[in-house]
Amino acid sequence: MINKDTKIYGSFSNNPGNNGCKFFNSKFKEDNINAIYKSFYSSNIRDSINAVKILGIKGCAISMPFKVKVLKYVDIITPEATAIGAANTIINHNNILTAYNTDWLGVYKFLSSASYLENNITILGNGGFSKAVQYACNRLNITFNIIKRNNWDLVPTLKGIIFNCTPVEVTTQGYLIDGRPNTDTGLTLANLQALEQYKIYTNVS
Repeated sequence: MINKDTKIYGSFSNNPGNNGCKFFNSKFKEDNINAIYKSFYSSNIRDSINAVKILGIKGCAISMPFKVKVLKYVDIITPEATAIGAANTIINHNNILTAYNTDWLGVYKFLSSASYLENNITILGNGGFSKAVQYACNRLNITFNIIKRNNWDLVPTLKGIIFNCTPVEVTTQGYLIDGRPNTDTGLTLANLQALEQYKIYTNVS
């Protein structure tokens, strides 16, 4: 039951979905935690971060395209988020906002368990999620090439392992790891990193 002690968590995106709501609200119920999770639309991440403080939101996920820009509006940035240059998780403790990056942990776990993994992959895009993938690859000693929008005409000819870190549907000649949340691999990646977010939100393993 929602009451005055219920903690509020959420996500900010310019294209909000329901995956986070389903995942976190189910976990809160499972662990008997008095909290709710809500997806919020945002067109201005600075205003959204101000709302976190004003409304007392305890923690939130940050989605594209705000993962890099959000670093301007927090008080503390963890070493991993600093190294990556992007954050996808914010914790509000007494109106002190700390930025984390759990995307890289989800990618790290995913790639570590991939039987088809090669020593080199091609990463599509160079935004906030791509930077987390790059960081995970560095931790796993996987070399990578980055394809940016100005070289997009190369994408259909690519072979090997391709990691799509953009919101754009692509077709390649290689094995595609599609990070878009509406794909099977994207949902797996989202759930892996969400487990890490949940640990940060609740201190529950």
